[in-house]
Amino acid sequence: MFFLRFEKHFLIYILFTLFSCSTVTAGPVNWEGAEKYITIQQKQFCDLTNNHVVNLYKAINSRNEIKINRIKKQRQEDLDALLPTGKFENWIVKLVSIKQVKSPQDQNTDGDAAAVFELSCGSQIGSGSFLIDGKVTWGATIKYNSRQYREVSKLSSGQFAIISGTFLKLNDFVPSKKETFYASRPLTSDDLQNDKNDRYSNGDELFLFYITYIAAAN
Repeated sequence: MFFLRFEKHFLIYILFTLFSCSTVTAGPVNWEGAEKYITIQQKQFCDLTNNHVVNLYKAINSRNEIKINRIKKQRQEDLDALLPTGKFENWIVKLVSIKQVKSPQDQNTDGDAAAVFELSCGSQIGSGSFLIDGKVTWGATIKYNSRQYREVSKLSSGQFAIISGTFLKLNDFVPSKKETFYASRPLTSDDLQNDKNDRYSNGDELFLFYITYIAAAN
């Protein structure tokens, strides 16, 4: 009788455990589900981005180069006000891709990870390569075998994560630049030297930043 009662309670326990496990969520799978994770700072960043795209589109259609340059400068000033030190915390992002850097001529980045993440407004942030004096240079890579490296190695494309970090500025790459504008792609030697570069649109831009913290959003 004791064993029958024990088996009955044990079976109920197993069924309850299985049912409880089946209701556990694995984190957001789309931006609608990720909305609750988005911080005020991140939302403001995307609001600035969306407004910039609209204003830039109008400026380009006006065929007035002064307006275009003014819109780009205003966007950078707005970002500088929002992120005065370039630092941000606990932003929700979706992984686009992770590559392993192959740069045998630069031991500082060879073997590092180059990760690109997407924000809800379409802008991308992460690592990037660009040309300076005809040489391919990697920026904002994740150091090989660091804690951040080990964490990003667990992620897959389309998976959401929570990150903290610091945006890089143009004068981090070109000391002669007086502007504190945040570095964004496409960054070629011409782009870095040409103040009139107009390739700056939502979906194509990639802001470079160093990851200080990252964890899967589940």
